[in-house]
Amino acid sequence: MNHTVSFRGTGREYFSVWIVNAMLKTVTLNVYSAWAKVRKRRYFAEKLFIDDEPFEYLANPMTLFRGWLIAAAAFVIYMVTSHFSPLLSVGVMLVIAAFIPWVVVKSRIFNARNRAFRNIRFGFAPKYGEAYRVILGLSLLIPLTLGILLPYVMYRQKRFFVENSSYGTTQFSFKATPWEFYKIYLRLILWVIALGLLSAVLIIAKMPKLGMLLPIAVYLVAIVYYKTAVANLVWNRTELGGIKFYSSMKTLDMCWLYLSSGIAVICSFGLLFPWASVRMMRYRCEHLVVRSREGIEKFVADTTPVSTGALGEEVGDMLGLDFDIAF
Repeated sequence: MNHTVSFRGTGREYFSVWIVNAMLKTVTLNVYSAWAKVRKRRYFAEKLFIDDEPFEYLANPMTLFRGWLIAAAAFVIYMVTSHFSPLLSVGVMLVIAAFIPWVVVKSRIFNARNRAFRNIRFGFAPKYGEAYRVILGLSLLIPLTLGILLPYVMYRQKRFFVENSSYGTTQFSFKATPWEFYKIYLRLILWVIALGLLSAVLIIAKMPKLGMLLPIAVYLVAIVYYKTAVANLVWNRTELGGIKFYSSMKTLDMCWLYLSSGIAVICSFGLLFPWASVRMMRYRCEHLVVRSREGIEKFVADTTPVSTGALGEEVGDMLGLDFDIAF
Protein backbone atom coordinates (compact mmCIF):
# COMPACT_ATOMS: atom_id res chain seq x y z
CA MET A 1 0.00 0.00 0.00
CA ASN A 2 1.38 3.37 -1.03
CA HIS A 3 0.68 6.49 1.05
CA THR A 4 0.94 9.87 -0.65
CA VAL A 5 3.19 12.52 0.87
CA SER A 6 2.16 16.06 -0.03
CA PHE A 7 2.87 19.63 0.95
CA ARG A 8 -0.20 21.85 0.64
CA GLY A 9 1.26 25.22 1.51
CA THR A 10 1.55 28.09 -0.96
CA GLY A 11 4.09 30.83 -1.47
CA ARG A 12 1.47 33.48 -0.71
CA GLU A 13 0.50 31.87 2.60
CA TYR A 14 4.09 31.41 3.72
CA PHE A 15 4.99 34.96 2.63
CA SER A 16 2.59 36.35 5.25
CA VAL A 17 4.29 34.23 7.94
CA TRP A 18 7.80 35.03 6.70
CA ILE A 19 7.40 38.80 6.33
CA VAL A 20 5.86 39.22 9.79
CA ASN A 21 8.64 37.11 11.31
CA ALA A 22 11.31 39.15 9.52
CA MET A 23 9.83 42.49 10.59
CA LEU A 24 9.34 41.53 14.23
CA LYS A 25 12.83 39.99 14.50
CA THR A 26 14.28 43.23 13.15
CA VAL A 27 12.23 45.49 15.44
CA THR A 28 13.00 43.39 18.55
CA LEU A 29 16.71 42.91 17.70
CA ASN A 30 16.11 39.16 17.19
CA VAL A 31 14.38 38.66 20.56
CA TYR A 32 11.31 37.50 18.60
CA SER A 33 13.34 34.71 16.97
CA ALA A 34 11.87 32.00 19.24
CA TRP A 35 8.30 32.89 18.27
CA ALA A 36 9.34 33.27 14.62
CA LYS A 37 10.87 29.79 14.61
CA VAL A 38 7.73 28.24 16.08
CA ARG A 39 5.45 30.04 13.59
CA LYS A 40 7.58 28.89 10.66
CA ARG A 41 7.89 25.28 11.78
CA ARG A 42 4.23 25.05 12.71
CA TYR A 43 3.25 26.29 9.25
CA PHE A 44 5.45 23.75 7.45
CA ALA A 45 4.33 20.92 9.75
CA GLU A 46 0.61 21.62 9.43
CA LYS A 47 0.85 21.84 5.63
CA LEU A 48 2.70 18.50 5.40
CA PHE A 49 0.39 15.50 4.90
CA ILE A 50 0.59 11.75 4.58
CA ASP A 51 -2.61 10.90 2.74
CA ASP A 52 -4.99 13.38 4.41
CA GLU A 53 -3.37 13.39 7.87
CA PRO A 54 -1.29 16.50 8.78
CA PHE A 55 1.78 16.69 10.99
CA GLU A 56 1.93 18.88 14.09
CA TYR A 57 4.57 21.10 15.66
CA LEU A 58 4.04 21.44 19.41
CA ALA A 59 6.96 23.51 20.75
CA ASN A 60 6.32 26.32 23.25
CA PRO A 61 8.00 29.58 22.16
CA MET A 62 8.89 30.39 25.79
CA THR A 63 10.95 27.20 26.02
CA LEU A 64 12.89 28.26 22.95
CA PHE A 65 13.21 31.80 24.28
CA ARG A 66 14.82 30.62 27.54
CA GLY A 67 17.31 28.61 25.50
CA TRP A 68 17.91 31.64 23.29
CA LEU A 69 18.72 33.82 26.34
CA ILE A 70 21.38 31.39 27.56
CA ALA A 71 22.85 30.95 24.07
CA ALA A 72 22.87 34.73 23.54
CA ALA A 73 24.67 35.24 26.86
CA ALA A 74 27.32 32.69 25.83
CA PHE A 75 27.73 34.45 22.48
CA VAL A 76 28.21 37.83 24.21
CA ILE A 77 30.86 36.31 26.49
CA TYR A 78 32.67 34.95 23.46
CA MET A 79 32.58 38.32 21.68
CA VAL A 80 33.89 40.15 24.77
CA THR A 81 36.72 37.66 25.35
CA SER A 82 37.71 37.77 21.67
CA HIS A 83 37.97 41.56 21.88
CA PHE A 84 40.29 41.56 24.89
CA SER A 85 42.15 38.31 24.34
CA PRO A 86 42.26 36.49 20.98
CA LEU A 87 43.99 33.55 22.65
CA LEU A 88 41.18 33.24 25.20
CA SER A 89 38.58 33.39 22.43
CA VAL A 90 40.30 30.46 20.73
CA GLY A 91 40.01 28.54 23.98
CA VAL A 92 36.30 29.38 24.19
CA MET A 93 35.79 28.18 20.61
CA LEU A 94 37.55 24.90 21.39
CA VAL A 95 35.27 24.41 24.39
CA ILE A 96 32.23 25.12 22.20
CA ALA A 97 33.51 22.65 19.57
CA ALA A 98 33.86 20.00 22.27
CA PHE A 99 30.18 20.48 23.14
CA ILE A 100 28.90 20.16 19.55
CA PRO A 101 27.89 16.44 19.85
CA TRP A 102 25.93 17.32 23.01
CA VAL A 103 24.30 20.21 21.14
CA VAL A 104 23.38 17.91 18.24
CA VAL A 105 21.71 15.34 20.49
CA LYS A 106 19.86 17.95 22.56
CA SER A 107 18.61 19.65 19.41
CA ARG A 108 17.46 16.36 17.90
CA ILE A 109 15.58 15.45 21.08
CA PHE A 110 13.85 18.84 21.14
CA ASN A 111 12.88 18.80 17.46
CA ALA A 112 11.67 15.20 17.54
CA ARG A 113 9.60 15.43 20.73
CA ASN A 114 7.85 18.54 19.47
CA ARG A 115 6.68 16.91 16.26
CA ALA A 116 3.70 14.59 16.03
CA PHE A 117 1.65 12.67 13.50
CA ARG A 118 -1.78 11.21 14.29
CA ASN A 119 -1.30 12.43 17.90
CA ILE A 120 1.86 10.32 18.31
CA ARG A 121 5.13 12.15 18.93
CA PHE A 122 8.50 11.39 17.42
CA GLY A 123 11.54 10.82 19.62
CA PHE A 124 15.31 10.70 19.69
CA ALA A 125 17.44 8.64 22.09
CA PRO A 126 19.88 10.63 24.30
CA LYS A 127 22.98 8.59 23.40
CA TYR A 128 25.69 11.17 24.10
CA GLY A 129 28.60 8.72 24.18
CA GLU A 130 27.80 7.42 20.71
CA ALA A 131 27.37 11.00 19.49
CA TYR A 132 30.89 11.89 20.63
CA ARG A 133 32.36 8.80 18.95
CA VAL A 134 30.52 9.26 15.65
CA ILE A 135 30.35 13.05 15.30
CA LEU A 136 33.61 14.13 16.91
CA GLY A 137 35.87 11.08 17.15
CA LEU A 138 35.44 9.75 13.61
CA SER A 139 35.55 13.25 12.11
CA LEU A 140 39.00 13.81 13.61
CA LEU A 141 40.23 10.74 11.71
CA ILE A 142 39.25 12.10 8.27
CA PRO A 143 42.37 14.27 7.72
CA LEU A 144 44.60 11.49 9.09
CA THR A 145 43.30 9.17 6.34
CA LEU A 146 43.56 11.88 3.63
CA GLY A 147 39.79 11.86 3.27
CA ILE A 148 39.49 8.14 2.55
CA LEU A 149 37.40 7.64 5.69
CA LEU A 150 34.95 10.44 4.78
CA PRO A 151 32.22 8.25 3.17
CA TYR A 152 32.35 5.84 6.11
CA VAL A 153 32.02 8.71 8.58
CA MET A 154 29.01 10.00 6.65
CA TYR A 155 27.49 6.51 6.75
CA ARG A 156 28.01 6.19 10.51
CA GLN A 157 26.57 9.63 11.20
CA LYS A 158 23.45 9.00 9.08
CA ARG A 159 22.98 5.63 10.77
CA PHE A 160 23.30 7.30 14.16
CA PHE A 161 20.60 9.85 13.35
CA VAL A 162 18.20 7.32 11.83
CA GLU A 163 18.53 4.45 14.30
CA ASN A 164 18.21 6.68 17.35
CA SER A 165 15.02 8.24 15.98
CA SER A 166 11.61 6.82 16.79
CA TYR A 167 7.92 7.27 16.14
CA GLY A 168 6.01 6.48 19.29
CA THR A 169 7.55 3.30 20.69
CA THR A 170 8.89 2.12 17.32
CA GLN A 171 12.53 2.72 16.35
CA PHE A 172 13.62 3.58 12.84
CA SER A 173 16.14 1.20 11.23
CA PHE A 174 18.84 1.89 8.65
CA LYS A 175 19.67 -0.72 6.00
CA ALA A 176 22.32 1.15 4.00
CA THR A 177 25.92 -0.07 3.75
CA PRO A 178 29.20 1.91 3.75
CA TRP A 179 29.82 0.81 0.15
CA GLU A 180 26.70 2.67 -1.03
CA PHE A 181 28.15 5.90 0.37
CA TYR A 182 31.54 5.15 -1.17
CA LYS A 183 29.89 4.74 -4.60
CA ILE A 184 28.51 8.29 -4.36
CA TYR A 185 31.96 9.66 -3.51
CA LEU A 186 33.64 7.61 -6.26
CA ARG A 187 31.29 9.14 -8.83
CA LEU A 188 32.22 12.59 -7.55
CA ILE A 189 35.93 11.78 -7.86
CA LEU A 190 35.44 10.61 -11.45
CA TRP A 191 33.60 13.87 -12.19
CA VAL A 192 36.51 15.88 -10.78
CA ILE A 193 39.05 13.95 -12.87
CA ALA A 194 36.99 14.35 -16.05
CA LEU A 195 36.48 18.03 -15.26
CA GLY A 196 40.22 18.59 -14.81
CA LEU A 197 41.01 16.95 -18.14
CA LEU A 198 38.31 18.89 -19.99
CA SER A 199 39.42 22.20 -18.47
CA ALA A 200 43.01 21.51 -19.49
CA VAL A 201 41.89 20.78 -23.06
CA LEU A 202 39.89 24.03 -23.23
CA ILE A 203 42.80 26.09 -21.92
CA ILE A 204 45.19 24.47 -24.40
CA ALA A 205 42.63 25.19 -27.15
CA LYS A 206 42.87 28.87 -26.22
CA MET A 207 39.46 29.04 -24.54
CA PRO A 208 40.62 30.01 -21.04
CA LYS A 209 37.38 31.71 -19.94
CA LEU A 210 35.33 28.61 -20.68
CA GLY A 211 38.04 26.51 -19.11
CA MET A 212 37.71 28.52 -15.88
CA LEU A 213 33.90 28.85 -15.80
CA LEU A 214 33.20 25.20 -16.54
CA PRO A 215 34.81 23.92 -13.31
CA ILE A 216 32.63 26.29 -11.27
CA ALA A 217 29.46 25.11 -12.98
CA VAL A 218 30.36 21.43 -12.66
CA TYR A 219 31.40 21.93 -9.03
CA LEU A 220 27.96 23.37 -8.21
CA VAL A 221 26.25 20.50 -10.03
CA ALA A 222 28.43 18.04 -8.09
CA ILE A 223 27.28 19.56 -4.78
CA VAL A 224 23.64 19.21 -5.82
CA TYR A 225 24.27 15.63 -6.98
CA TYR A 226 25.87 14.76 -3.64
CA LYS A 227 23.01 16.22 -1.59
CA THR A 228 20.36 14.60 -3.79
CA ALA A 229 22.05 11.20 -3.92
CA VAL A 230 22.62 11.06 -0.16
CA ALA A 231 19.04 12.17 0.58
CA ASN A 232 17.63 9.48 -1.73
CA LEU A 233 19.94 6.83 -0.27
CA VAL A 234 19.04 7.64 3.33
CA TRP A 235 15.29 7.61 2.67
CA ASN A 236 15.41 4.47 0.52
CA ARG A 237 17.34 2.53 3.18
CA THR A 238 15.25 3.68 6.13
CA GLU A 239 12.44 1.56 7.59
CA LEU A 240 9.94 2.02 10.41
CA GLY A 241 8.27 -1.13 11.71
CA GLY A 242 7.63 -2.58 8.26
CA ILE A 243 7.08 0.80 6.61
CA LYS A 244 9.51 1.68 3.83
CA PHE A 245 10.24 4.96 2.07
CA TYR A 246 11.09 5.65 -1.55
CA SER A 247 12.65 8.94 -2.63
CA SER A 248 13.16 9.62 -6.36
CA MET A 249 14.60 13.14 -6.54
CA LYS A 250 16.65 13.89 -9.67
CA THR A 251 19.88 15.87 -9.80
CA LEU A 252 18.91 17.87 -12.90
CA ASP A 253 15.51 18.73 -11.38
CA MET A 254 17.20 19.94 -8.22
CA CYS A 255 19.73 21.97 -10.22
CA TRP A 256 16.89 23.70 -12.05
CA LEU A 257 15.06 24.37 -8.78
CA TYR A 258 18.14 25.89 -7.15
CA LEU A 259 19.07 27.93 -10.24
CA SER A 260 15.62 29.30 -11.07
CA SER A 261 14.72 29.92 -7.44
CA GLY A 262 18.06 31.64 -6.80
CA ILE A 263 17.57 33.96 -9.77
CA ALA A 264 14.01 34.74 -8.68
CA VAL A 265 15.09 35.51 -5.10
CA ILE A 266 17.94 37.78 -6.24
CA CYS A 267 15.80 39.66 -8.79
CA SER A 268 13.03 40.18 -6.19
CA PHE A 269 15.54 41.40 -3.55
CA GLY A 270 14.66 38.41 -1.38
CA LEU A 271 10.88 38.80 -1.46
CA LEU A 272 10.39 35.54 -3.38
CA PHE A 273 12.28 33.51 -0.78
CA PRO A 274 9.01 32.10 0.69
CA TRP A 275 7.92 31.00 -2.79
CA ALA A 276 11.28 29.28 -3.34
CA SER A 277 11.08 27.51 0.03
CA VAL A 278 7.57 26.20 -0.63
CA ARG A 279 8.53 25.15 -4.15
CA MET A 280 11.47 23.09 -2.88
CA MET A 281 9.42 21.49 -0.11
CA ARG A 282 6.67 20.55 -2.55
CA TYR A 283 9.15 18.91 -4.93
CA ARG A 284 10.70 16.82 -2.16
CA CYS A 285 7.29 15.63 -1.00
CA GLU A 286 6.09 14.85 -4.52
CA HIS A 287 9.09 12.53 -4.93
CA LEU A 288 8.69 10.72 -1.61
CA VAL A 289 6.40 7.71 -1.16
CA VAL A 290 5.56 5.87 2.07
CA ARG A 291 4.97 2.16 1.52
CA SER A 292 3.40 -0.22 4.03
CA ARG A 293 1.83 -3.67 4.11
CA GLU A 294 -0.30 -3.17 7.22
CA GLY A 295 -1.12 0.55 7.13
CA ILE A 296 0.15 3.33 9.37
CA GLU A 297 -2.41 2.99 12.17
CA LYS A 298 -0.60 0.36 14.28
CA PHE A 299 1.88 2.62 16.11
CA VAL A 300 1.69 3.26 19.85
CA ALA A 301 2.61 6.50 21.59
CA ASP A 302 5.64 6.59 23.88
CA THR A 303 4.51 7.90 27.27
CA THR A 304 8.00 8.02 28.78
CA PRO A 305 8.67 11.58 30.05
CA VAL A 306 11.63 13.19 28.29
CA SER A 307 13.30 16.52 29.01
CA THR A 308 12.92 18.80 25.98
CA GLY A 309 14.86 21.92 26.94
CA ALA A 310 15.73 24.12 23.98
CA LEU A 311 19.28 25.16 24.95
CA GLY A 312 20.89 22.74 22.50
CA GLU A 313 18.56 23.88 19.73
CA GLU A 314 19.34 27.57 20.23
CA VAL A 315 23.10 27.07 20.64
CA GLY A 316 23.08 25.06 17.42
CA ASP A 317 21.13 27.82 15.73
CA MET A 318 23.68 30.45 16.77
CA LEU A 319 26.51 28.23 15.54
CA GLY A 320 24.80 27.89 12.18
CA LEU A 321 24.07 24.17 12.68
CA ASP A 322 20.80 23.19 10.98
CA PHE A 323 19.02 20.22 12.54
CA ASP A 324 15.52 20.94 11.24
CA ILE A 325 15.60 18.33 8.49
CA ALA A 326 14.70 14.67 8.28
CA PHE A 327 17.72 12.64 9.40
